[in-house]
Amino acid sequence: MRPSWDELPLPAQESVETHLGAPVIDARTQAGGFSPGLAVRATLADGRAVFLKGAATDHPVHGRYAAEAAINRSLTRQVPVPRMLVSWEAGGWLLMAFEDVGGGHPDLSPGSADLPAVVRLLDRLPRAVSPSPIPDAPSIVSVLGGGSRSWRALADQQAELDPWSTRHIEQLAAVEHDWHAASAGVCLLHADLRADNMLMRGDDALAIDWAYLHQGAAWIDPAFLVTQLIRAGHTPAQAEALLAPVASWAAAPPDAITSFAVAQAGYWELNSRLPAPPGVPYLRGYQASMAAIGRTWIEHRTGWH
Repeated sequence: MRPSWDELPLPAQESVETHLGAPVIDARTQAGGFSPGLAVRATLADGRAVFLKGAATDHPVHGRYAAEAAINRSLTRQVPVPRMLVSWEAGGWLLMAFEDVGGGHPDLSPGSADLPAVVRLLDRLPRAVSPSPIPDAPSIVSVLGGGSRSWRALADQQAELDPWSTRHIEQLAAVEHDWHAASAGVCLLHADLRADNMLMRGDDALAIDWAYLHQGAAWIDPAFLVTQLIRAGHTPAQAEALLAPVASWAAAPPDAITSFAVAQAGYWELNSRLPAPPGVPYLRGYQASMAAIGRTWIEHRTGWH
């Protein structure tokens, strides 16, 4: 459950006026996402609208919010994201204020009028953050590479799996790390693009919740979106065809994409079996459903039946 504005300590509430020049007179908690932090669209006394998000400094997700603040401080106005106005700590909370773009999350379902904007975003984003505005950002493999041993871990555990995964467990474990060889690059990667991590502003889609710091090859962000498109109702073939105009995706080595699909599904399968993290009881169920979606993508790319 997200905390409401009224649940914030008074010093944290009052600090908004200090940093934004006017107090909050209305605050509406926003649903969606997997973070238990504050997320409110707020109206200030001077009529301005802002988006406020944050977390208590002693909460387990504080580090992720601190990373998000640091990343957003590095992004130029050319990056298609809502602009962060300011970030600060007060009353035991880390808070960030963003411009409120007013739009909702894009509809990723087949035939949606939002899909062209999402495809354009995937093309615009790497051009705006290559080379990375944070040159010392770690490589995506150094951050996420451990997830490329998930199928091997499941095999070693002799985990109870669905019939398809059981039949192909050794093949999956053999290729789940191959994408590493094509992952190097200097593009600052979002690596968590999905409908609730994007917002529409007019005819444009913007990336939000940029909370993970890593850089790598530009094809990786479109690859992360494929399973989200399948989840929204596209077939794997339709999802891949939709991304065809994205230059980085079109240039990606096919075997690397296949390996990435394998690694992603393995990560979801393995992590879906862990205890739920504090405040996010539905995360493991989501991961289990995404693992199933990931398997359909792998089957499409490999022909394994």
